[in-house]
Amino acid sequence: MENTVWEFQHAVTCQASCAQIWSFLTDVTNWERLEGTTVNWIRIYGPFDTGTNGETKMPGKMPQRWVIGPVEEERLMVIEVPLEGAVFYNRTELESLEEGKTRILRTMSLAGPNAAGMTDGMQAFEQNAPLGLAKMAREIEAKVAEERKNS
Repeated sequence: MENTVWEFQHAVTCQASCAQIWSFLTDVTNWERLEGTTVNWIRIYGPFDTGTNGETKMPGKMPQRWVIGPVEEERLMVIEVPLEGAVFYNRTELESLEEGKTRILRTMSLAGPNAAGMTDGMQAFEQNAPLGLAKMAREIEAKVAEERKNS
């Protein structure tokens, strides 16, 4: 990403396969549930694939458009959020580990000619992203456990 002025990474290990995690991640209703009251809704306008557009509506704000960037099924997804003279990238990579575990690496970055003036707003991600990623892993593990129980 050209002109990257801010980047933050965090990883968790999840007791689920890449396929199980991918299924969870590509269903935006799961995003809504994870975000709770911080969003009114999240919509996707087509298949979960490169170039598909979506929007997120937060309380009291206009919907924020986003587009799905590069996708490699069960391995990589990038959500690109265009901002005024910048782009916020939310990259998720899955790495299969031993015994049915998967490493989920989340990299968030900000790039573009106006990005330097927006870095103060990114500090919240550094505090909240690890908590959100851990919450997501717990939800995926609970869903996998429930599916095992019901099969």
